[in-house]
Amino acid sequence: MNSKVLVNLVLVLLLTGVVLYALLSPKEQSDPGIRLTQLKRDDITHITVERRGSPTIQLQKRDGGWRISAPLQTRADSIQVDRLTDLATATARHKLPPGDPGRYQLDTPQVKLTLNDQAFAFGRINDVTNEQYVATAGAVYLVAPFYGYGIPTEVTKLVSRKLLGDGEVPVAFDFGRYRILRDNRGTWAVEGAFPAQPGETLSQDDFNRWADEWRFTSSLGAEPRRGSRGKDRLVVQFKDGGKKVTIEIVQKQPEFVLVRSDENMQYRFGAEVGRRLLDPRVVAEK
Repeated sequence: MNSKVLVNLVLVLLLTGVVLYALLSPKEQSDPGIRLTQLKRDDITHITVERRGSPTIQLQKRDGGWRISAPLQTRADSIQVDRLTDLATATARHKLPPGDPGRYQLDTPQVKLTLNDQAFAFGRINDVTNEQYVATAGAVYLVAPFYGYGIPTEVTKLVSRKLLGDGEVPVAFDFGRYRILRDNRGTWAVEGAFPAQPGETLSQDDFNRWADEWRFTSSLGAEPRRGSRGKDRLVVQFKDGGKKVTIEIVQKQPEFVLVRSDENMQYRFGAEVGRRLLDPRVVAEK
């Protein structure tokens, strides 16, 4: 066997050994971090947000969805609430004794978040690690700052921008002079003086797409009602339980503004969205 073949054989054996060591050697376990709470997200049923200079915000979980109970009473945006409950999954690299609260600006925290009965006070940002001091359950933790940044500065940031709730499936729209309704078989029909042109017809798909506009369209913004009541209105009836809600049409131009009377909340849309909500023929044109 010549020297070149021998060298190549040795190299192959060495490479094989390296590969086997990489495959069979025990893997290092990554540090899972220190949990701030034993709470699980699905077990959280009420949340309190206290921010200096702002009204206390209360949220409650009802029938699988979140509602704001103070200082407003309306539906909450589930994505924004998820940002609050993210703290239940947070981990820290360091756990410190409480010590002097003033050292971490925890003596008068800027914001305090309570999940069920466990409170979390947010202090200053560590200049070296860029982590935030959070005090809870008799200890102080250093966590990523986005948990604190995700806490809203005002209640309207938590309000759902959808006019209808996730479980509210419309089956009838009463505009006064005419009604658009769906029967138990899922077939849509029109009763009364619907302003259609001669020979103009709408398919069942057109009506279904129009009803979905009401279900899934998000507004540009939602806030407590302002000003006087709308002159025009319609009544929307939902599938389960036959619940009815009055929707007031406050403004059509330059923005389209609706008020949901049962929650006393107003929703702003673009003018074109308003046209689609009020007239299934506009949806059919798309």
